[in-house]
Amino acid sequence: MENAFWTTLLGEYQSRNATKMPSNKSVLVLGDTSCDSSTLIAKLKGCKATTAQRFGLQYDYLQVHDEYREESARLSIWTLVADPELNGLLKFALNERTFPHTLILLTLSMASPWTWMDQLQYWMKVLDNHIGGLEIDAGLKHQCKARLMAIWQSYSDPAGDPLRNSPCKRNHEPVPLPLEDVVLTSNLGMEVIVVVTRTDQMATLRGELNYRQDHFDFMQQAIRRACLQYGASLVYTSVKNNINCDLLLQYLKYRIYGLPFGTSASVVEKDAAFIPAGWDSVQKISILYESLSSCKPDDDYNSVIAQPSRGKHMPDRGIQTVDEQAFFARLQQELQEEVEIDEPLPRTSIGTGTSQWISEAADEDMQAVEKKSGGVGGVLTDFFKTLMIRKSFGGGDRPVEDE
Repeated sequence: MENAFWTTLLGEYQSRNATKMPSNKSVLVLGDTSCDSSTLIAKLKGCKATTAQRFGLQYDYLQVHDEYREESARLSIWTLVADPELNGLLKFALNERTFPHTLILLTLSMASPWTWMDQLQYWMKVLDNHIGGLEIDAGLKHQCKARLMAIWQSYSDPAGDPLRNSPCKRNHEPVPLPLEDVVLTSNLGMEVIVVVTRTDQMATLRGELNYRQDHFDFMQQAIRRACLQYGASLVYTSVKNNINCDLLLQYLKYRIYGLPFGTSASVVEKDAAFIPAGWDSVQKISILYESLSSCKPDDDYNSVIAQPSRGKHMPDRGIQTVDEQAFFARLQQELQEEVEIDEPLPRTSIGTGTSQWISEAADEDMQAVEKKSGGVGGVLTDFFKTLMIRKSFGGGDRPVEDE
């Protein structure tokens, strides 16, 4: 009787652990600095974004709560700074142990749409090379690729299937549908969500760069076709206008933890597009072709969405601060250049007798100082050089005492 009791208790404990939220899940955020991914992550966490500059590989986390199971889990968030020399840091966020538990969040910025295709191809190549260098079991990699294919083959619209997230359908296996030839031609075995940030900049593109509706439709069809290739989802967001930020958070929870999610795909609002993995197809994308009056779908992306020349207004990229030591060094260089082109000033003596002797003596001292320092500009140069030396040795500014 006692053995049966402990057997039952142990079985209940194992059953609870089997349904417990996993604690080893993570998100790897990639993208250019103009995407402002730190602000997006802060929005997902529900806190204010920090103004501190990010370096290397940054770690953050998101506390995820499942109300149905009354459990919580910590979702790790890794953000890699866009610098080719720092790609080696990927091994700390994406390795043999974390590979099957990591989701890729690839960010693109509406403030610079001419970089979309180059950025997407660059980061996918970085991931492909990195994953290829990992010693991942062949069977595990095959399972991850098959899981990604199953997501596309078994997709169903939440609006048309209200019991989709119900516990009673957990054991239901939908009939897999065949994939189109263009879907998952580059299967990394990892889920990818392409996030277009700062869609509020569409107004700037219209007003300053004369973008029309066919420009935005061309951009959307191009990125959607690329997402088919990698089996990626697509979400347009704007932290400034609070567009799709909560939707992205809920979709992340659904994709990673299987939590309920009931939002259907949406392509009506051009600044709030949402295309989950498995929904899109070549036929659906072709609807956008009808509005392309000045270009064709197969035109070179960078030819249609070209980077504006320097003479034209560039979309706002935020305020960029300059390092204090870099400012002093640049000012010193400018002063030296001015000294080289300055002509010597005429010199005159004032007064007679003793006063003239004092003036001449002072004049000789001044000539010695200017000769040593390289002119009047040299004196200023020495001044700024002294400031730089003091800063480099930690002198800094002295605190101001209260009177």
